[in-house]
Amino acid sequence: MNINMKKDNAFILRYPFITLLCFVIIAYLPVFLPFFHLKNDFLTQNLPTRFFISESLYSGYFPWWNPYIHYGIPQYGDMNNGFWNPFLWIIAKLFGYSVLSLTLEEMFYILIGGWGIFKIFKEYTTTPISLLAALSYMCCGYIIGHLQHFIWITGTAFFPFIMLYFIRVNKSPSIKNYIATSISIFLFLASTHPGLIIGGIYFFLFATIFIYAFRKSNYLKIHYKYLLNNSVIILFLSALLSIVVIVSNLQVLQNITRGSAVAESELLLNPTSIQSYISLLIPLAVYKSEFFQTDLSMRNVYVGLSLLFGIIIFFINVKRKVTFYFIAVLFFFITLSAGGIFKTFYSTFLPGIAFVRLNGEFTYFVLLLFFIAGAVGLTCYFQNPKPFRTVNNIYNLLKWIMVSGIFVSFILIVMNNEALPKYNTIFGKAFIKDLFSNANIYYLILLGNIIQLITLFFLKKYKDSQIKWFYITGINLVTNSWLILPFTGLGILSRVEIQNKIDFAPKGIFPPPLLSINTSQQINKEDQKILWLSATYSKKIGHPIEEPYPVQLKSSALFFKDDTLKQFINKQSYVFLSIDTIINSKTNFASNDIKILEFQPGYLKLYVNNADYNYITFLQNNYPYWNMYLNGKIQNHFTGFKSFITSQLPKGSHEIVFHFSPQPIKTAFYISLCIAFVFTIILSSRKWRNYLLFKVDYDL
Repeated sequence: MNINMKKDNAFILRYPFITLLCFVIIAYLPVFLPFFHLKNDFLTQNLPTRFFISESLYSGYFPWWNPYIHYGIPQYGDMNNGFWNPFLWIIAKLFGYSVLSLTLEEMFYILIGGWGIFKIFKEYTTTPISLLAALSYMCCGYIIGHLQHFIWITGTAFFPFIMLYFIRVNKSPSIKNYIATSISIFLFLASTHPGLIIGGIYFFLFATIFIYAFRKSNYLKIHYKYLLNNSVIILFLSALLSIVVIVSNLQVLQNITRGSAVAESELLLNPTSIQSYISLLIPLAVYKSEFFQTDLSMRNVYVGLSLLFGIIIFFINVKRKVTFYFIAVLFFFITLSAGGIFKTFYSTFLPGIAFVRLNGEFTYFVLLLFFIAGAVGLTCYFQNPKPFRTVNNIYNLLKWIMVSGIFVSFILIVMNNEALPKYNTIFGKAFIKDLFSNANIYYLILLGNIIQLITLFFLKKYKDSQIKWFYITGINLVTNSWLILPFTGLGILSRVEIQNKIDFAPKGIFPPPLLSINTSQQINKEDQKILWLSATYSKKIGHPIEEPYPVQLKSSALFFKDDTLKQFINKQSYVFLSIDTIINSKTNFASNDIKILEFQPGYLKLYVNNADYNYITFLQNNYPYWNMYLNGKIQNHFTGFKSFITSQLPKGSHEIVFHFSPQPIKTAFYISLCIAFVFTIILSSRKWRNYLLFKVDYDL
């Protein structure tokens, strides 16, 4: 047995990536199984846009413009879905987007995020502690709680690599490290939500201050003298590589409703409330209770019991000045993510903060600080455990907190006369649904404390073994993850059931029929409760009511606020003729007068036989870079009916083309592509990639 254990340990330490891969499969086994689906924003916002991109590529069209959302948006400017993320394009082209492919993509991001955390801590500590931190990261409360927020998970995948190469480039300023840092920044900017980008800027600002303030101690073992030079070079290279992301976002911000600071009523939405930090010790406490005063997805800040132990050691043993600085930064991010008067204050005086609606997004940086403190604390403990006389006190403190939690929850169960939940069956998905829907919060707190108390017992028993702490931590994380996933991540329908609701229209992009918006086929009403943006799946332009998607053009928002105009437009097809450009004008979209010759996202070619009408309207938002051609010649057009492409139309028969061509964005894309090609050439040369821009003293 001991020989087999040693072999297992050798394998884990020798092949850490395979270890992390196996752990992700085990910890997220309910997600991999076909019986459930990931729910909420994952389905309603992230899948539809990726589905549209893959369907466009399948038909041979590049999706600059999405005609189905809010009567058209520039897809490249959708900051809610990471249009420029290269992994998106690989999946869209090779496999196409479905519920399964998007699920696997999210699991991939969780895996590489854990790998990034492992590589960071491997710079400073042992392999077992680095692996322990990686496991805890992949199953931390932020990721488990936000599986539905796909665009936040992508950020948690790439941000660790920015941290890693920020450290490496300042330890060894080689061309390879500069390029790797720039690529990491590009992937982060291209794939994640703007809120995480804003938070990341402040995180690195605090990190830079720390490096300079404690330069004499040099805790990170980096060459602080070249910090400014390195930062300038990194920003320059990153800007070159990311120019397409920067240009497209700046351009679209001028035209969307979210392009300005959010209203005061939305500024404090969905915080991670202070009481949510109970989940640091008892993650099962994240239940549907008014006590937390926030959305269920924002409550979980669990980092693992092992790291919590390390955090306590960190605060006890690290030098006072470092502790004060750490607490100050931690206070900033905790209060920022908690909303309230602090968020109001920060949004008034700090750039960018006022643009973020969901305060719980910033909790990611709270957990990053916890991971740093926990890994440092565990490293100190295992390097020299004997001097820590307070270790037993920490064990006893945590033990009595858990015992008290068991006692209090039991008393509350008795006082409130809470019977055990009743179940209609003891098998299948119905039982699982009942198990978590009917379980009272007191029972969950009781169960959570029992799990944590058992874990603490084994941590103390094997307090001198890093590798055994790794195993104990893994088992604890898997147990808690399986119990929490039904609350925050999983829906009861199978992936096949969800996919069948999506796959009712033919494959690819095709011309929609000339039907009124009201009668155009959509997903049935029951399915629309689960799947939003149904026009994307039916591939029909227009929707009778405004759909709740965050990216919307300002002109489109004005249109949807006008109920009378909306009722008039709902009677029209996506292209129609009219006598005038006012409500209740005589209109026509009969197929004998309008014939669709070709349709693509951002392109419509049609033949019109106009005998009685003066205007033609294409129900796509009149965004910059739209052109109209009449019989091969460019034709002036204007915004009609508050938002749509409209033009005067002479009598007679005509060939008309509407074409969306964002040339500045295309130019920026080619520049980024060229920079990526140059980086690839440089990295392929050993001489160039290892070349040091600054000669440094390595004897730190």
